[in-house]
Amino acid sequence: MDEILTRNITLKCDVAHAFDVFTSKVDLWWPRGHRRTSNGSLRLQPVTGGALIDRAPDGGEWRMAEIAEIDPPNLLRLDWYPGSPAAPTAVEIRFAPIAEGTRVTVTHRPLLESKSIWQQRVAVFAKGWEAVLPALKRFIEED
Repeated sequence: MDEILTRNITLKCDVAHAFDVFTSKVDLWWPRGHRRTSNGSLRLQPVTGGALIDRAPDGGEWRMAEIAEIDPPNLLRLDWYPGSPAAPTAVEIRFAPIAEGTRVTVTHRPLLESKSIWQQRVAVFAKGWEAVLPALKRFIEED
């Protein structure tokens, strides 16, 4: 059975706002230390087949992920490339209403191409989500 990395966070806002901030304001809240170019910009093309793109100041672009499925404001599924573009992993981000606001659940797992390297990379992915999700929370709750 595959190992699956799961992280959750509760946001004090409605689902639509959480999804909108995650997708349309990604450059404003995504930690600079968790990008390929810390002084570049991020943009997410919110359509199936679109991408999460890190653009360097010199104009060079790197696809961090491809949008496998998007169902606003509840679901964003990504083929995730950081770590190895030839061996993507799968990231599913769910936005669910709860009494306190919105529960964001990130489920990250290997795909067939990345199963052989998953054990070597899962700790790095965990550290990444443990920085990214609190940054989203800070941005939304200080907004």
